[in-house]
Amino acid sequence: MTIWGKIIGGGTGLLLGGPLGAVLGLAVGHGVDKIRSADNRILNNDQLNFKKDTSQYEDNDRQAAFATGVIVLAAKLAKVDGKVTEEEIETFRAVFDFSNEDQLAIGKIYNKAKESSEGFEAYAEQLVQVFGKQRELYVELLSSLYKIAFSDGILHQNEENMIRKIAQIFGMPENTVEAIKAQYLSKNSENLDRDYKLLGASVSSTDGELKKAYHSLVRQYHPDKLVSKGLPEEFIRLGNERLSEINESYDRIIKYREKTDT
Repeated sequence: MTIWGKIIGGGTGLLLGGPLGAVLGLAVGHGVDKIRSADNRILNNDQLNFKKDTSQYEDNDRQAAFATGVIVLAAKLAKVDGKVTEEEIETFRAVFDFSNEDQLAIGKIYNKAKESSEGFEAYAEQLVQVFGKQRELYVELLSSLYKIAFSDGILHQNEENMIRKIAQIFGMPENTVEAIKAQYLSKNSENLDRDYKLLGASVSSTDGELKKAYHSLVRQYHPDKLVSKGLPEEFIRLGNERLSEINESYDRIIKYREKTDT
């Protein structure tokens, strides 16, 4: 059964509590038509039912938290620039790779969540409660948000501000956020600034430093490792895309250095 089937059909994640549990409860038990009004109530509730110890979460609950959090944050991001474009909707479908059987239920959550850009902070904060300091998972989530934001060809300032705020809640370093964003910038074999940013390196990095940064990224963001940390298998496509971009960026830099050294 897919993670979507587990969430909608099997009730996985309903014991999460907090805003993510509320969304799942509405989706499974109350039809999700109250999600928009729930945003402000959740933000104003000082008794959010968060579990404090990340080890208390079972694998299914962590996967449900990730999948639900991504749906809500992606939907709110798509609306934050004032409109939801067809490109953003199609990108959402492509990024999250769900079947026709799951489309209706996921669509209800997405469509209701996108009605307001308010309340995204609470969902991001609960993801931190669930995943702690597992930054590799936050990279995948932020990568999906940037992919949606860039899908209409323009990164709007409101979209950038929202993603940056989410990254702050996740405790992500500035250079890591820049590296994630760089993945969706235009490629240029003669201007390698994007590639250096993607690798977290610079033009002044030695070949040895560059190679070390490259191998570190490959180890950190290998799809098998991400799944072991709680990334649902349905999101592996994102991890594979990021690994491919990392490999291509490293190859371009090495080839450019070899060419200019001769």
